[in-house]
Amino acid sequence: MPGMTQNLQPKRATRRSAGRPRRLTLEAVVEASCALPREELDMASVAARLKVGVATLYGYVEGREHLLRLMAERKGQIAPIVDRGQSWQDILREHADGLYRTAMDWPELISQIMQGGVFGSEEAHYLENLMTLLIDRGFSAAQVLDLYYGINQAVLGAAVTGTYIRAAANRGGHAQVLQRFLLEQPQEALPRLRSALQTNPQPGVLTDYRQAAERFIAQCQPDPTIQQPPAQKAQGVPSAE
Repeated sequence: MPGMTQNLQPKRATRRSAGRPRRLTLEAVVEASCALPREELDMASVAARLKVGVATLYGYVEGREHLLRLMAERKGQIAPIVDRGQSWQDILREHADGLYRTAMDWPELISQIMQGGVFGSEEAHYLENLMTLLIDRGFSAAQVLDLYYGINQAVLGAAVTGTYIRAAANRGGHAQVLQRFLLEQPQEALPRLRSALQTNPQPGVLTDYRQAAERFIAQCQPDPTIQQPPAQKAQGVPSAE
């Protein structure tokens, strides 16, 4: 998921005079949008920053939501993991940490994936680098794909829940949302749920992607038929984190 990209092409071609250089590109529109505080982002603010009319922007994007998706894709281009001799477990943890931060900062990325987000060059290069690191530590190329998408599923699931918890905070929090529902039910209904909410009103696991990631990592092992470089063999011990 890091680096979900699509070709930055204008939504439709705009007419211009022969010989006159194009004043604007979709790349410039996205860059200008990323420079604005998110709470101030609207088409008028972007147009003002670019010194063009709002109508001009609609030649490049369909509106604010389309622009947010493009910005999320740009923000999702997390940097490749640097090989510092860390264990393969810590490489997966770094990947999980970066993905979770990005998804929570830009929930539009989750929406983009749910709509069949585009696998582009940024994600391909990120994944190629990750494959190199993990193959050097004894995994097969096919195994790395399982590791990559397995961690992504665990992290993105937590990010979806984290986004929900953030939204529920505007209504008093997750526990209050459930309690309000229970108040509308007959007194004798759902006794187990009522009891559970008294002792565990908001389970910590709801937004803890690390628990899911660690369970997944614990089930993984390098391919024993692949010879690891001597410097990497000692790295197979899980960190004490």
